[in-house]
Amino acid sequence: MLQRWLVGLLIGAALLVGLRGIAKDVDFNGSLLRQAFVADAGWSESVPPEVVEARELLRHEQSGGPIALAPGLWEDPLVRERLWDGLYPRRIHWADKGLMLWRTPGPQQPNCTDIARSERIVLVDCH
Repeated sequence: MLQRWLVGLLIGAALLVGLRGIAKDVDFNGSLLRQAFVADAGWSESVPPEVVEARELLRHEQSGGPIALAPGLWEDPLVRERLWDGLYPRRIHWADKGLMLWRTPGPQQPNCTDIARSERIVLVDCH
């Protein structure tokens, strides 16, 4: 029994020494590993910037209703799909009025009011 325990201890120690050597060789960084387990880790780097900006603009809009995409955003299939995923649970649809996301500079219509604006996206309310 003592021999098994001693062999297990030696194997565990050898594993720890080996892993420590590997960690040194690959420049292991504990803080980077912890960041990998954060809820949205890497999300903003993996989607188009329009999606990141739209999500930030809608964070302050509390109605929770569906969001319409203006023609420029609706016609780009990658951005449309990523907006659909990134803004969930908000519903995305195509419409020509209501709460809408536009690419900048935004709509040039008098019946549209700017709600929020970023570098690439404008949130407007069109009547």
